[in-house]
Amino acid sequence: MTHLKEFTASMEKASQSDPMMQRWLYGTKELERQLSKRLIRLCKYPDMIPKALLANYTNVLVEALENEQEEGTFSASSEDIMESLIALAENLENSGDSQMEEKARRIRKAIAK
Repeated sequence: MTHLKEFTASMEKASQSDPMMQRWLYGTKELERQLSKRLIRLCKYPDMIPKALLANYTNVLVEALENEQEEGTFSASSEDIMESLIALAENLENSGDSQMEEKARRIRKAIAK
């Protein structure tokens, strides 16, 4: 289980008995969804995103996809993630930066699963 999943699971467990925590958790998840949608749109234009942020976000997207594949919870949002990752991989492969090209290979490997 990843650190993010452990954190989310512990927060969900804590929120079961605390209404304030439930509201906070809902707000956090909603903010995460909105941010994710914006970042997914930006992934189609990776030159607009600083390389360090792009590398970290690529890791997050790949981890999310791998988790969904592992758990069998592939959904419509998974298709959005796949679409974004494919666009990212295409752009990163042509970047000329070895670190970004490695990210593209990781993306292709995750998509192939």
